[in-house]
Amino acid sequence: MDYDQLLENCGRVGCRLLSAGAEIYRVEDTVKRMMAAYGVSGEVFAIPAFLMVSVTDENGKAHTWMQRTDAMSGTDVEVIEQYNALSRAVSANPPKPEELAGQIVQTEAKCRHYSTLTVLFGYLCGSLFFTLYFQGGLREGMAAGIAGILSALVILGLEREKVNFFFKTVAAAAALGFVIYGLRALGLPIDTAVAAKGALMVLVPGLVFTNFMCDLITGDAISGTSTFIRAVLTAGAIALGVGVALSVFRALGLPTEGYETPDRYGNLAQCVFAFLACVGFSLIYNVHGRGVVLCCLGGALGWGVYLAINQMSGSVYAGYLAAAVFIAVYAEFMARLRRFPSTSYLVVSFFPLVPGAQIYYAMYYAIQGNRQQFFSSGTEALAKAACLATGTLLVSTTARTLWLRRIEKMNKSSVKSQETMIQ
Repeated sequence: MDYDQLLENCGRVGCRLLSAGAEIYRVEDTVKRMMAAYGVSGEVFAIPAFLMVSVTDENGKAHTWMQRTDAMSGTDVEVIEQYNALSRAVSANPPKPEELAGQIVQTEAKCRHYSTLTVLFGYLCGSLFFTLYFQGGLREGMAAGIAGILSALVILGLEREKVNFFFKTVAAAAALGFVIYGLRALGLPIDTAVAAKGALMVLVPGLVFTNFMCDLITGDAISGTSTFIRAVLTAGAIALGVGVALSVFRALGLPTEGYETPDRYGNLAQCVFAFLACVGFSLIYNVHGRGVVLCCLGGALGWGVYLAINQMSGSVYAGYLAAAVFIAVYAEFMARLRRFPSTSYLVVSFFPLVPGAQIYYAMYYAIQGNRQQFFSSGTEALAKAACLATGTLLVSTTARTLWLRRIEKMNKSSVKSQETMIQ
C-alpha cells in the first residue's frame, strides 16, 4: 500500500472540511474513519488552520503528511455535507487508494454555490429580519438591510483580492456603520443601536463564539485558544470598523444617537422573525434544498424554547441552556434522519441565540471608554456562549456515547455469530 498517497488523500478531505468551517473533532474523526477503512490506524491532529496525519507502516517506517489551510474563509455547509457523504462512502466501500483522488475531485465538482445576487439577498434578509427580531421597526429594518448589502459587497470584493479576514471585517463593519449613522445624520428617525445590532449579526462568524467554549471544556486547549483568539479578533475588527464611522460623524458634529424603540412584537412574531433571519444565513452559509427550511425551523423553535423557559424560570441562562439542548437534540435527530452532519443545523439554528446584542454593546462601551459596562456586556456574552457550549456538549457527548455502544454491541454480536458458525 502507498501510505503517502493514502495520507495525502485523507488529509485533503480533512483540510477541505477545515476550510469549510467544520468542527475540529469532526475533521479528526473523518480522517481517522477513512484511514480505518483501509485497515490503517494513525494519528490525526487538527487546529483551525493546520492538519497533520501520521502513521507507522508494518516495517516500522513513519509516514507523515501535514498542511496549512485557510480556516478564516467562513462556513460552507454544502461542502461539509458533500465531503461527509464522501467519507461515508469510502468507509462503507473503500476504493483503491489511487482512485480516491479522483473521487475527491468529483466531490468538489458536486458542491453547489449560490449566485452573488442570492448571497446579497441572504445578507439583506439576515440584517432586516434580525433587526425586527431585536424589536426594531420597518425604518430600522430597511436601514440595516441596506447596510447589510453594502457590507456584503465589501466582503465579496475584498475576498477576490485575498484580503485577510481581520481587515475585511474592519472594512465591512465600517461600511455598515457609515450607512446606519449616515442615514441618522440625514434626519431619518431610527434607533441606531437596534439597526446596528441587527446588521452586525451578518458579520458574527457563526458558531465561533460557542466552539471555542466547547473546545476548552473538552480539554482541547490549543484549538480552543486558537478559536477564542479568532473570536476576539473578529469582535475587535467589528468594534474598530463601526468605531471609525461613529467617530467621523461625531467629529463632524452630526447626530449619531437614535430614537429609542419600544417593544413591538410578541413571542410568536419573534419566532417568525428568527425563522426569516435564519433564511438569510442559510443562503450566506450555502445551505441547499430542504435543509434551508429545516435549519430555519430549528432556529425558530429554539428561540421559542428560550422564551418559554425564561418566562417560567426568570433566568436568561436557564433559557439559553434549555434552548441549546433542544437545538442540539434537533440537530442530532435531523443528522441521523437525513444522514447529514449536525453542523448543517447547528450553524444556522443557533444564530438567534448568538449573543450579538452583547457583542455590540461591549464594542460600543469600549469605544465610549466605559470599562464597567464593557466588562459587564462582555461577561454576559461569554456566559451565554458557555450555556450554548454546555448544552451542545451534553447532547453531542451522549449521542456519541450511545452510538459507540451500539457499534460495540454490533461487533460483539458479529463475533459471537462467527464463533457459532465455526462450532
